[in-house]
Amino acid sequence: MKIKLLIVLSVIALSLSSVSSCKKNGVSPNSAVQVDYTKNGQTIALAKGQSLKLTLNNPADGGYAFDPPQFNPQVLTLVSHSHSNPGTNAPVGFAGTDTWEFKALAAGESTLMVTATRSFDKSNPATIFSGKVTAN
Repeated sequence: MKIKLLIVLSVIALSLSSVSSCKKNGVSPNSAVQVDYTKNGQTIALAKGQSLKLTLNNPADGGYAFDPPQFNPQVLTLVSHSHSNPGTNAPVGFAGTDTWEFKALAAGESTLMVTATRSFDKSNPATIFSGKVTAN
C-alpha cells in the first residue's frame, strides 16, 4: 500500500513539475499573444511554439488593401488570416478588422510588418504595423 501511495505521489509531483516547466516567464507556450495597433513599434516576446494574433482595422475606407505581411519565415509562420466585417452599428468608414495568426517556429528575431497599398499607387505602400518579434 505504501509503495502504491509513493508511486502516485511521484507521478503527481512529476506532472506538476512538467506543467510548471512548460511556463516560461509566466507565459504558457499554448496561449496566444494578442496584439493590436497599440503595440506598433514595440518588441513582442514569444516562446517557441506560441502563437501571436495581430488584429488591425482594415484600411479599405481610404482605398487601401492589405499587402501580404512581411516576416522572417525561419522564425515565424503564418497560420491564418481572416477578415471580420463591421457590425450594423459601426461608424461610417469603418471597414472591419483583419486578424493574422502567426506561430513561433524557432528561437530568433523577426521584424513583422503589415503594409497596405492603393490599386492606383502600388509604389507607395503605407505601413500599418511594424514591430519586432523575439522567440526563445
